[in-house]
Amino acid sequence: MDNVFIVSMEDEAAAPFGTTLEEGCALETVLPFLDDPQSVALRRLCPDGKCHVWGVRDGGDNRSTWEGMASDDLVLGVRGRTVVSASRVRMKLSHPALAARLWGGPFWLMCFSDRPHVGEVPIVPQMFWYLDPDGRGFRRLDPKKRDNILRDYGSFDVFVRLGLRYDFPFNFRHSE
Repeated sequence: MDNVFIVSMEDEAAAPFGTTLEEGCALETVLPFLDDPQSVALRRLCPDGKCHVWGVRDGGDNRSTWEGMASDDLVLGVRGRTVVSASRVRMKLSHPALAARLWGGPFWLMCFSDRPHVGEVPIVPQMFWYLDPDGRGFRRLDPKKRDNILRDYGSFDVFVRLGLRYDFPFNFRHSE
């Protein structure tokens, strides 16, 4: 079953949020680090020549959480009590040299995603049925909250578009 993962975008355990996730990076930057099957898969997933990638440190519970991720899982980037990105997992890769090239740091448990929805969506009390008010760390969302999302919205895509209101102009989104 599809899962939802929370990644803190201000936690030192996660790679710096910025161009590699939001804007994407050129495939040509990434491909020299990959073997042939990985290169073919990434080219297929990124036909526009850009890939969207983020990473977390390999420590604590991060590896087991990362290993539990699968293609099409939803990943929400959270800063404080605000969702700042929503994307789907497309491919995972553990690669220290590539992480050093992209971020200059040890964030080698990487996730390639589709182009993320980006914006500031406050996690207000009305959303606690679906999301935790605390967005720190890297973890899988409680299955009960995932089930609430799927029961009330029917799919993660509808939740992202309507529940998080990424399809609405900024001034119509949830307010505190």
